[in-house]
Amino acid sequence: MNKKLRPLLKWTGGKFDEFVLFSAHIPTFERYIEPFFGGGGVFFSLQPQVPALINDKSTDLINFYNHIADLDFKKELFLYADAWDELGDLASFLWYNCGVAFINFTQQTNDIAVLKDGLIQYLDIFLKRKLTLTNANFIVDSELFKAVLLASIVDKANRIKIISSKKNDSFTTDELCIHFETGVRSGAYLFFRRLLNLYYNHQVHLSSAKAAANWYFVREFCYGAMFRFNSKGEFNIPYGGITYNRKKFREKVEQVFTKEVANLFKQTTLFNEDFESFLIDAKLTTGDFIFVDPPYDSEFSEYDQSAFTQKDQKRLASFLKATSAKWMVIIKETPFISKLYTHPGINILTFYKNYTYNVRGRNKRGVMHLIITNY
Repeated sequence: MNKKLRPLLKWTGGKFDEFVLFSAHIPTFERYIEPFFGGGGVFFSLQPQVPALINDKSTDLINFYNHIADLDFKKELFLYADAWDELGDLASFLWYNCGVAFINFTQQTNDIAVLKDGLIQYLDIFLKRKLTLTNANFIVDSELFKAVLLASIVDKANRIKIISSKKNDSFTTDELCIHFETGVRSGAYLFFRRLLNLYYNHQVHLSSAKAAANWYFVREFCYGAMFRFNSKGEFNIPYGGITYNRKKFREKVEQVFTKEVANLFKQTTLFNEDFESFLIDAKLTTGDFIFVDPPYDSEFSEYDQSAFTQKDQKRLASFLKATSAKWMVIIKETPFISKLYTHPGINILTFYKNYTYNVRGRNKRGVMHLIITNY
């Protein structure tokens, strides 16, 4: 029995938790094929002991997986783990020296300038230490890092002040301390997010290992593992919030480089193509099994900056109908999807999945999913 492995990153629409609902319907196969890999929930659950071909349209994602065996990438990613730990020390140091000014400002008993001056002074003192956060090669732009960090803490103070004023109530000291730490950690996240966007826009040079590590960090700490881009092509998801402060990031990094993960990818070839080109190039046979987890048919179906349209859904269904390989499609039921898969030889089962919805994520609704196979 193989050791249970979790996906290395959270990916919207991943099927790791739902694997038990359809695993009994997976056939035997000689080669595993997955055209929409994402977080690889099924791949990590199944742990195929045969050659595997995996593909995803996201260049960043495939770049990350391609670097798993790279020693430079390992070094870079552990530097991010070191930095994450150091941010806790930085938050404690700044709170000890600037906490009173932060509290007084949120309670409207002093000016923001008092808080800013203190933060600038003690941030400079802390960053004189020999740290990962002060390593020029790691941080890339130390002045930008300090500016973004400072702005984040000040923004947090302003938000707390406004909330307190509206509710006519004060936060406890412990609550303010937690919010202060969130301002620090959020500031670091926003800096690395800025670095990501600068890299996308060719305004800063990063090695491929550094770029992959930075991308992974941002993926881990962005709100809800969402990946959304604005009209300028800039990634704009905020920090995950207070609960992310306690994330055990070092443990996540260690998982990336385990022997089990290395063995899983030994027989795996990675591709970064359109799904149809990938499947054509795979030269499929009757011994192959294709697991298909495409973007859903919905009004919002953005796939890492690339829209997956109903035309693409038709292309996918048309290809699958013609192939001799065995395949399974897992997808949310919609009238459009149901009409695509009506030809002879198709079998359809259903299951329900609960999704959280709205910004607060406090409500759930059941969504019917289809298990569509040609065997």
